[in-house]
Amino acid sequence: MGTLRTKLGHTIWRLRREAGLSRESFADKCRVRRTYMGAVERGETNIFLDNLERIAKGLDLTVGELLLAAEKER
Repeated sequence: MGTLRTKLGHTIWRLRREAGLSRESFADKCRVRRTYMGAVERGETNIFLDNLERIAKGLDLTVGELLLAAEKER
């Protein structure tokens, strides 16, 4: 699929959708802007560690669990 950044973005997108969350509501939950979340999900931006932690918590995962899920993305 590509870089870890791309895999991570796709994983976040997939898990958010599976949780039934809109991008806007999820971004609010993670305390980031909707446009930033879109860029993350498309793999267009590097994620600061603080934001990675917020996103993982928003998905009820640890950072490690989220990264492992991304590593398994195809």
